[in-house]
Amino acid sequence: MIEDLAALVGDVCLRTELAIVGAGPAGIVTALEVAKSGIDVLLIESGERKFAPSVQSLSDAGEWDEHRHAPMSMAVTRQLGGTSAIWGGRCVPYDPVDFVFRPFVSSIPWPVTYGELNPYFQPTCDWLVCGRAAFSVSEMAHLPDAIVPGMGAGNVTTSTFERWSLPTDFGKTYYDQLKRSAHVRVVTGATCVKVVCSRESTRAEYLECRTLAGRRIQVQARAFVLACGGLEGTRLLLESTGPKGGELGNESGHLGRWYMSHAEGIVANVRFSTPPRSTIYGYERDIDGVYVRRRFAFTEEFQLAHELPNVVGWLANPDLSDAHHKNGALSFAYLALSSPLGPKLAPDAMRLALTGIEVPGSPYPPGNVTSYGSHLRNVLCDPISACRFVVGFGAKRFLKPGRRAPGFFCYSRRNLYPLQYHGEHLPNSSSRVSLVRGTDAVGRRKLGIDLRFCDADVEGVIRAHEEWDTYLRSCGVGQIEYLHQDVGAAVRQTLGGGFHQIGTTRMSPTPSGGVVDKNLAVYGAPNLYVASSSTFVTASQANSTFMIIAFAIRLADRLRNELRTPLAL
Repeated sequence: MIEDLAALVGDVCLRTELAIVGAGPAGIVTALEVAKSGIDVLLIESGERKFAPSVQSLSDAGEWDEHRHAPMSMAVTRQLGGTSAIWGGRCVPYDPVDFVFRPFVSSIPWPVTYGELNPYFQPTCDWLVCGRAAFSVSEMAHLPDAIVPGMGAGNVTTSTFERWSLPTDFGKTYYDQLKRSAHVRVVTGATCVKVVCSRESTRAEYLECRTLAGRRIQVQARAFVLACGGLEGTRLLLESTGPKGGELGNESGHLGRWYMSHAEGIVANVRFSTPPRSTIYGYERDIDGVYVRRRFAFTEEFQLAHELPNVVGWLANPDLSDAHHKNGALSFAYLALSSPLGPKLAPDAMRLALTGIEVPGSPYPPGNVTSYGSHLRNVLCDPISACRFVVGFGAKRFLKPGRRAPGFFCYSRRNLYPLQYHGEHLPNSSSRVSLVRGTDAVGRRKLGIDLRFCDADVEGVIRAHEEWDTYLRSCGVGQIEYLHQDVGAAVRQTLGGGFHQIGTTRMSPTPSGGVVDKNLAVYGAPNLYVASSSTFVTASQANSTFMIIAFAIRLADRLRNELRTPLAL
């Protein structure tokens, strides 16, 4: 059942067995998984079925560095389905090396192992509709071993890949399941403002929620899950008081700290000396027709031996906004994204970044924007390329039913491609979020965001490029060509975040090291759980969506067992 509480005429009290705050991917998956066992679930969503600016503004930060952190209006979406409504569809798990204790990355170990999480990878792929839980060509014999011929086995690999979903907007994809479920009740238009704990039992007792019209909703349950996003879940804990007083979950002082995103950008090209037509420069299809994209990566042994952060790279397109590329397809794409139709073609953050506008946290630096006339000339002078793009990619992306092409890449006759990197942002206690002055429309204090990077983040990116260059040269297949004399300065210019919100409620083996335990239960309130990337100890090379869902399925298993057991009298 789905009902909108925005027009509620009086205060109400709702009771259930499990209450989940946030109807994004984590909340929807947890709710539907738990409901399979006949357990009643209340799923609370601040937004409505469709996007509403008045609700979206509740996510606005009070203070942030606009050159380092993306506006929350671009980074998250408040509606049924959450930020999956603007998600690109990239699916990739963390690597085994991420769960090895690496003192050069993190001061504490992960309290869970890769082996514990691996059984959840196929169910995660099923929810994401991205095929098999196979992320290496060793599991897909029909795919070539490497990006170019001649790359042998070594410290660098190009045999692992990312998968791509349909992409999946969870609000649309799972709307009917939510509506039909006999045990899931979805309420929209209700924003959770506080978790209220009982000092007598040291447990979360109920949630306080409000509508934009000021109506109050109290939600009582046996267990509660905060699945409202990395920063919103943290904000809710900061707004709430724990059983012992003070901010809920902050007994050890870690709440809001260790804020991470990713280091990403383009500071170099890779030039191959192999036959240009043999280069795998774009998407491939696996045996089931799922789109995959392979990356440059490092072996676990090499990363540990050389104390190298987890960084990957993939071949990319030239800067769309710079018409000097002389490519009709790229110029057509630029003109389309810059047109009034642009907002319908790509999410705002991606669209603005690809058309040359600075977007903190985007892998694309501000472009060398040239005139529309220059791009139009490219289209007219290279009509075959432009027509192939319109007919080929246009049909695969917008007209083909089912699985759509996630993007496009252009072939380079010179065998020269920009190399886009994506690496982990190292944990830093000074990188944090906190409550500041100012309140939103439902009376909650706003967040101040202080996202910080350090020299080690820059050094990790530089070292990764140096090792890639060494490997390409040793194999005799190519080399790295930097785009800037001062590579470190170029990396620093692109450092930013906001789209991947990691670490601010990190899990820890002991209460002294974090906010939640290995089962995602908040220390000090054992019936309150956090399901988001904010619980992750490290950032890895991967974006967060895949692992968020893997942890949500794992949490649902625990909740089913816990809620089947009657309360002790």
